[in-house]
Amino acid sequence: MRPLWPIEREVLEITAAEYSGSAEAIHRQIDTAQVVSFENSGAGFFSNLAVADDAPLLSEKSPLNGAYGSVLGIEHGMGFIVFLKDGRLSMIEGYCNGGGPTTNIDFSRAVYGLMPWTPKPDVEA
Repeated sequence: MRPLWPIEREVLEITAAEYSGSAEAIHRQIDTAQVVSFENSGAGFFSNLAVADDAPLLSEKSPLNGAYGSVLGIEHGMGFIVFLKDGRLSMIEGYCNGGGPTTNIDFSRAVYGLMPWTPKPDVEA
């Protein structure tokens, strides 16, 4: 097992912000999350996660909208989905928009800019 890479943590943090009713529980799970396996599929990646047994369970239905954005070396950017199993974070799926190989991308050191799927409304002062 290994700790979350920055891109994985960012996806989970953005997800927590999108699900405000579960944000605290998601953050508690993020704090204990470890990656048990990682696969660069060539068209994205799969990060399989484990979280502490005593972390609060989520009531959300899987999958959760994660994030999307640019990743250096991937022409049309990526989307990210977060899967749950029995109320726990279980997997992050990252996929390329419009194809494009990820085989040469080192996701542990990726340069990226991510944002939530749901745009926040503009607030007028």
